[in-house]
Amino acid sequence: MTKAIKVLNRFSILLFSAIFLLVYAYLPISVDMEIEGVKQLHKQHFFYYFFGAFMVLNIALKVATSYGTKNMNEELSAWSRSIVFILNFYFTTIVGFIGVLNNSTHINPGDYAYLTYLGPALLLIWVIGLIFLFIRKSKQ
Repeated sequence: MTKAIKVLNRFSILLFSAIFLLVYAYLPISVDMEIEGVKQLHKQHFFYYFFGAFMVLNIALKVATSYGTKNMNEELSAWSRSIVFILNFYFTTIVGFIGVLNNSTHINPGDYAYLTYLGPALLLIWVIGLIFLFIRKSKQ
């Protein structure tokens, strides 16, 4: 199980990198961060802020899960390591949605609003997975 989680974590990093670079390539010089266009960032600032946040998040989670899961059983360790995949996927969907918002071909952002709900839905499923693990462990 832990090997599968590691593969998913690496896949999520590659997916984020591909989507992030594709979105960056098609962004205009001034990036709207809100639908109303109130908050704008320069394209390069957007790149460095999101890339920095992604790196800090991944390094912090890697260190935390490496040290925090040493005394856990395999199932609980795999569950805690899967948060990296979930948050990377959430970052990927947010970057994709920002790309849709700033698309120069005027794609309707309302058609892609579900992207903003995928991350919280996965986090909810992740927490329900913990409850399921505890219930299963208490029955044994």
